[in-house]
Amino acid sequence: MNMKIIVALVLLTTSLCMVPGVLASDFDHSKFDQTLKKYVDEKGLVDYNGFAADPVFAEYVQSLQTVKVEELSTDGQLAFWINAYNAVTIDKVIKKKPKKSVRETFVPGVWTSTTFFTSREHTVANRPLSQDDIEHEILRKQFGDPRIHFAIICASRGCPPLPRIAYTEANVQARLEDETRKYLNSPRGTRMDPAENTLFLSKLFDWFSGDFVQKSGSVLAFIRPYLNDGTLSFLEREPMISYIHYDWSLNAQAPLEG
Repeated sequence: MNMKIIVALVLLTTSLCMVPGVLASDFDHSKFDQTLKKYVDEKGLVDYNGFAADPVFAEYVQSLQTVKVEELSTDGQLAFWINAYNAVTIDKVIKKKPKKSVRETFVPGVWTSTTFFTSREHTVANRPLSQDDIEHEILRKQFGDPRIHFAIICASRGCPPLPRIAYTEANVQARLEDETRKYLNSPRGTRMDPAENTLFLSKLFDWFSGDFVQKSGSVLAFIRPYLNDGTLSFLEREPMISYIHYDWSLNAQAPLEG
């Protein structure tokens, strides 16, 4: 091959690698995928004791520390941060061993805001980050995609169920669509009360209403494309909107050991 052609091809390949989203390699989430399949059941309940005893999960959490996220494609970054949030949450549950809720206090039966989501106990992508940092400062601000609220799992039964598969660059868009649709058509996402002409929505649509309004103009405009026919028909009655009590009880299969 002509030497000039070879040089041109090398320069072209190098320049493409420097363009965000082009020829970027995805981060390897296979270890997280492996442990999710082993320790999450079909209902999304988690075997935290299994995660705690498995070195593969510990290796995955450690692998998050030095990732150069900026070298990933946009979808690769989105998948990375969703998985990082979920992995950090699992790891915090393992270490803190809450009995009934990640929001429990020393007062029996009293659940309130705690440092579970705000303490920076993990290094992710070369900086100390909490789940709140990942959710509010990275996912919400940088991506502006409200579907992330159905992908990041807060270790509680009111959350969407934890999926048994890791997000990747290749599957993140389809998975976000699927998880959003499943949550919205579950009792956690929407409930109808025909007698009171009321549609009950997840508190996520109350807490983060601005995200959905910014994306679609209104909460109802956002949810319509995902709803089943029965709920869509109910919306034609112009029901009142109320919100479902959020269940903060731990999404564990069994009490944590130790």
